[in-house]
Amino acid sequence: MLIKTDKKEFTIDDLAGLGVNSIAYIRKKVVDNRKLWFVHAAEGTQLACTDDEKKAISLVIDNELIPVSVH
Repeated sequence: MLIKTDKKEFTIDDLAGLGVNSIAYIRKKVVDNRKLWFVHAAEGTQLACTDDEKKAISLVIDNELIPVSVH
């Protein structure tokens, strides 16, 4: 399904309506010269941090969420 919108900001209710309660995103950041992967709920709450990308994905899947990578 493709949804087009001109809306630039979404509320938590907007996101919930799109089904994002089941999505977590993974973002890589370099902190103190170390690659770390941060897991966030779709609305932005940080859920976890690890130095292993596969572990970050596993954490998301083990909690019955859908992993999405953010570049």
